[in-house]
Amino acid sequence: MSLSIALTNALSGLQVNQTALQVTSNNVANVNTPDYARKIHDQRNRVLGGQGVGVETAEIARQIDQFLRRDLVRETTVLGNIEVASEYYNRMQSMFGSLGNNNALGNSISDLAVALEDVATSPEVAAHRFGAVNEAEEMAQYINDMATNVQTLRSQADSEIAAAVDIINAELEIISDLNSQIGNNTLKGLPVGDLQDRRDVAIKTIAEYMELQEFTDSFGQVRLFTSAGRSLVSGTSNSTLSYTVTPFMTANETYPTTISGIYLNGGAAPPPSSDMTTEIQGGKLQALIEMRDQTLPAMTAQIDQLAGQMRDEVNRAHNRGANTPFGSGTAAGDAAAMYGTRVINTPGDPLTLGSDVTFAILDATGNAVIAPLTIAAGATTPTAIITAINGHLTSAPGYGTAAWNNSRMEIKLEPGYRLAILDNGPAADLGDATIQFDADGDLVQETYMGFSNFFGLNDLFETPELATGVPALANQGSQTGISSTMAVRQSIIDDPSYLSRGMLRGTSPALTLGVGDNEIAQQLADAFGENFSYASITDGPSATSTTFSGYAGVILSFNASATAAADDTLNFQSFFFEDLEAKFLSEAGVNLDEELANMTIFQNAYNASARLVQAVDEMLETLLNLS
Repeated sequence: MSLSIALTNALSGLQVNQTALQVTSNNVANVNTPDYARKIHDQRNRVLGGQGVGVETAEIARQIDQFLRRDLVRETTVLGNIEVASEYYNRMQSMFGSLGNNNALGNSISDLAVALEDVATSPEVAAHRFGAVNEAEEMAQYINDMATNVQTLRSQADSEIAAAVDIINAELEIISDLNSQIGNNTLKGLPVGDLQDRRDVAIKTIAEYMELQEFTDSFGQVRLFTSAGRSLVSGTSNSTLSYTVTPFMTANETYPTTISGIYLNGGAAPPPSSDMTTEIQGGKLQALIEMRDQTLPAMTAQIDQLAGQMRDEVNRAHNRGANTPFGSGTAAGDAAAMYGTRVINTPGDPLTLGSDVTFAILDATGNAVIAPLTIAAGATTPTAIITAINGHLTSAPGYGTAAWNNSRMEIKLEPGYRLAILDNGPAADLGDATIQFDADGDLVQETYMGFSNFFGLNDLFETPELATGVPALANQGSQTGISSTMAVRQSIIDDPSYLSRGMLRGTSPALTLGVGDNEIAQQLADAFGENFSYASITDGPSATSTTFSGYAGVILSFNASATAAADDTLNFQSFFFEDLEAKFLSEAGVNLDEELANMTIFQNAYNASARLVQAVDEMLETLLNLS
C-alpha cells in the first residue's frame, strides 16, 4: 500500500467519523424533542479499481419502524374521534345536570307538579297561584335554556370544523413543500431524515382530524388520499379544503340545506361533486360532524318531544277550565280575551262535534249574565261555529265579538265579562268533546279532544314555531326547536288568577264558576303523574311510556350512559395509544446511553485516523530526508 493511499484512507476516516459525531450530537441535542426520530450514520468501505481506498458515508437514515408508524397514525385518527365524542358528551352532561342534581330538569318539573297540588288543595289562595305560575315559568325557561345550549354546542362544533379545515389546509401545504425538499435532497444524495420527521408530524396532525391513505414513491415523496380515495397531496402539489361557518345556528339548520359542506378544490362556487362531508371517516372531523348533525339534533328532538307532550296534555286540562281573562273592550286596539292558537286556513271545511258544547258569559262574581249558548253535536264548520259565538256575544246589550284574526279564532269581551266553555262529552274523556277536522290539509280528518283545546283558546303553554313564529301544536307547524320557544301564556303571567282551577257548575241556564272549585287544578296536577307515550328518537332513547319528569330522567340517563360509554372507550383507546406510542418511541427514540457509547467509539476511531495521518506524515518526512 502506498503512503498516498494510506493518507487518503486516514483522511476519509476523519471525515466519516466527524460526520458520525455530528449525527450523534444531533441525536443527543434532540433527546427531548417530540416526534424526533433517531438518526443512524450508515458507513461503507470505498473501493476504487478493486482496491479499498478508505471509508465513506452511505446514508444518514432514520431509525424507524414504518409499520409501527402507520399503526400509530391510524390510532391517532381513532383517538381523535373518541376524544371529541367524550368531550361533547361531558359538556352535555354538565349542562343538563345529573339524576341526583337538584337543578336537573326532572326536579323542575316535579316542583311545578307540587305547586299545582298546592293550588288544588287551596284554589282560593292567591299565593299558591302565583307560586304555580312562577314554577311554570321557571320550568319553561329551564327547557328553553337546555334547547339553546344544545344549539350553542352545535355552533361550537361548526366553528371547530372550520378551524379543523384551516389546520388541515396548512399542514397539506407543509407536506407538499417538504415533499419538494425531500425529492431534491434525495437526488443530490443529501440527508432527508429531519425533513421526514417534520412531514410525519404534519401527516399525524391531519390524521387527528380524518382517516388517511398514504404511500411513498421512488423519490421519497408521500402521496396522501382521503379514505374515499380523493387526492390530498400528490408530489409537490396539494389540494385545498373549503368550509363556511353557519352564522346563526338554530334547530332548523341542517346539512346540506342550510349548513355548508366541506368541499375539496371547490373554488368560489363549489359544485356538489366536490362535497366530501359524508366521505370523511374517523378523526375529530367526523366526530364533530356527527355531533352537529346527529347527536345534538337527537337531543333537541328529545327535549322537543317532552315540551310538545307537556304542552298538549297540560293545555288539554287547562282548556277545560273557566278561568279566562276579563274583557277590556271590543275596539280594534283592544286586547283579545281569548285568542286561539289553531290556524284555520279553510274555515268552510266540514267539522264534526262529538258532543254538545256550552258557552256561558259570566260576570266578575262567576255567575252567568244571560242564558248560555249551546252548539249541538254533529256536522258543522268553523265558520258556522264562529258565527254562532259572535251572534251570542253581540246580543243585546252586547257582550263582545268573535271573528277570525290571521285565521285564528279571536274573542273580545266588554269590560267585566268572561267567557267560559263547557264540553258535554263522556266522563271517560273527562267531558271533552271529540272534534274531527282536517287541520293539516292532507284531505284526511284528524280527531282532537276538547273544543277550547282544539282552537287553543285557553292554553297554559305556548310553543311558537321556530321558523315562522306561528304557534306549533298538534298537526300544525314544525315541532323542531319548539323547546327553545316554550313559554307560559302572557295573560296568565300578567295575572295568575287566570290559571284554570275550576269549571262551570250547575244546570243550564244557571251556570256558575265557584272560587273554591279545584277540579281543573287537580287535573293539572294529576297530569304530571300520568304516563304518556314517547316515540323512539334516532340516536336517542327508545320508545317508552312514562311521566313528564320520568321522560326528563330518560333524557338525562341516556346521555349519562352515552357519556360513560364514551369515557370508557376513551380510557381504553388512550391506554392502547400510549402503549403503541411507547413501542414506537422505544424503536425510534433517542437512547442517551447508546449515543454516549457511540460517541466514544467514533471519538476513538477519529483519534485513530488522526494518529494514522500523523504516522504517514512522519514516514513521508523520513522519506524526504533520505533524498
